[in-house]
Parts: sequence; C-alpha cells; structure tokens
Amino acid sequence: MHGATSLHLARVVEGTVSIATGIPGLMASPVPRDRELCFGLQALDTPAIIALLERLSFHRLDGLAHRAVGRLPQEAIDPWLRSALKRRARRLAAATLSQALALAEVLEALERSRIPVVVMRGLRSVESIYGDPSLRPFEDHDLLVLPADRVAAGSALKRLGFEEAAGCLYRRGGVLVDLHTDPLGARRRPSRDLLFPVPVRDLFERGAPGLVAGAPALLLEPEDELLLLAIHLVKHSFDRLVRTADLAHYLFVNRGVLDWTLLARRADSWGSSRVLGWALQAAATLGVSLRSFDLPPARDTSALERYLMGRVLALRPLPGTGEFLMALAAPTLRARLLFLLGALWPESERPHGVLGRTSALPRRVFHLAGGGMRQAAERRRLR
Repeated sequence: MHGATSLHLARVVEGTVSIATGIPGLMASPVPRDRELCFGLQALDTPAIIALLERLSFHRLDGLAHRAVGRLPQEAIDPWLRSALKRRARRLAAATLSQALALAEVLEALERSRIPVVVMRGLRSVESIYGDPSLRPFEDHDLLVLPADRVAAGSALKRLGFEEAAGCLYRRGGVLVDLHTDPLGARRRPSRDLLFPVPVRDLFERGAPGLVAGAPALLLEPEDELLLLAIHLVKHSFDRLVRTADLAHYLFVNRGVLDWTLLARRADSWGSSRVLGWALQAAATLGVSLRSFDLPPARDTSALERYLMGRVLALRPLPGTGEFLMALAAPTLRARLLFLLGALWPESERPHGVLGRTSALPRRVFHLAGGGMRQAAERRRLR
C-alpha cells in the first residue's frame, strides 16, 4: 500500500473462488457456492472422496466442509461423505466446548488477579468469526498479556494446576496455554520486532471489555484483529487453507465495520503494509476481494516475490515462504539479514561458543532441508 489514504474508498466484495483451491475452497468460502460445490462433489468417485477427506483434514476444513455439505440436497451427496463429515464435526464441537470450559476458568483466574488479557485466534475466532463450535479446530489458547504481567499470569496458571512445559507454554492435561507478551512471538524471535513493531500497550488501551468463552477478556479493535490475522497467515507460510479462511471470513463478517483508512495507517506504522497486501491476495482465492485496494504494481515487486506469491495463489507454497516474504518487507538489508538468520536459526536454539555454533550450523541446515522436503512431499500427495 502507498500511504494511509489508499484504502479510504475500499470495500469488501464477493469474487470468484480460485480454481486452484478446488472443492475445499468452495467449502471454505464465506459466500455459499452450492451450485458449483454440488456439481463438483457429484463428479467424485470413491477414491476421489477418500482423497478429498484427507485434503480437508490436512487443511483443517472438516467443520466448514460439513456445514457446506449440509446445505446441499440429501440425494446429491454421497451418504458416506456426509456421515464422515458429520462425525468429524461432532468431535470438533465436543473438543471446542471442553476447551472453552478450561479457557473460561483461566480467564476468570486472571480477572481475579486483575490481569488484563487478550485471547488471540483460537476460541476467539470460533466465536467472533464462525459462531459455531464445530467449524474451526485449534490446538492451544494464545493469550496476550502485558510484559509487566507475565510472571503474575504464569503464577495464576500454576495455581490452576498448569505446568510450564517450555518457555511461557503451560499444560494441564489436554489444555495448552501459550502466554504471549507480544502478538508476533518477538520474545522468541527478536528480529520480528525489528520488522513489525506492534505497540502492545496501544492494543490494550484500544481494546474493549468483553467476553470469550463466557469469561471476561479484552476484545481488540477490528482493525488490529484483522492485521494480526493477516500477519499470522503470512508468518505460517499460508500452510493451511483454514488460516486463509479465517481472514476471508473475518473480512466478510466485518465488511461494514472496518475503517480502511485507519487500517492502512496502522499497517504503515506496524511496517506490515506489504504483509497485509499478500494476505488479502490469498483471501481473494476464497471469493472475498477488496475493491480499490491499491496493491503495489508489478514493476515494484521483485522476481522472488512474484514467484513466491504465484505459488501461494496456486495453493503450492514453498516451505518457509512466509519467512522469505516477511524478510522482503524489511526496511534495510541489515534488518532483512537479521530476520532471515533468526528464522533459520533462532537464538534460543544456538549453542554457546563459536566452535559449538560452527559445528551445529550444518546440522541445522540439514534439519531444515529435510523438513522442507517432507512438507513439499505431503502437499504434492494431497494436491
């Protein structure tokens, strides 16, 4: 984006779902695509249905798929596919309700300790974006507290029976609480703060008291929440289609609420204007576009950026795509190099001493290359 005025006339509009997303994209779109979906499903044989279920599971779209199929005529859908999705949605709803009870207990404990807290994604997305416990799976509770409250918040969790499994990650049975003092994980990856200086205290000052899981929590302003969803999508390299669905659904649900001039100004101040642009391009693949959005012209983008985003829009992102794209958003070469070093080799994983680091670097490169090859192979299998 080119300045805070570029979005003052922007508005969310319905578009077409990208062919690259296939049937999962039709199921994940915020706008019902029943005719196209019915036609696509009727063309599937049994092996293709099995492959579809695997792909939906990989992209964590089982709940959204069940809702989409539920709108179609009974006779138009394979009964086994319908029943399989129904079972998955019921399991997801049960898990979500169980997690909601645990989160409410945590939020009430923090409220008693007078610790303000923001619930990021997870159950907050389930309630505010989807409004149905069977639609969006999540693995943990990402809670944002002020840096000065981190120790007190950890103590409150321990009093509830949580154990600190790792740095600021607390576990009690099947409940995980990831305690953040910044929304982007800059405490673990300091280089992120160089690129995207998100003012945490401002987030809290702008937040409004509300409820998550029926318990007290601060609710972020819509513009802040949208920006964090966009950065989260890019940060995770567009790995699962459900993250793109989160952003697309959020845009569609809040299409009459968002202040686009404010959003542009805030994205500029966070250094995330380009990141927001990339995320909105991905959301457009699910049929939600932003009219009058001023994307940088092609001549202002590098060949690497065009290549990486081309693969993202074709639903074939390379491992580490998000890290490389975010590095391209760095204002200086030094910041870009520091960010890439932090991405490839986080400070917390580096041995002490020059000799130890020198011997560990080849192992780190080999580990990253192997992981990238496995991810790419899994995506090819599920394409």
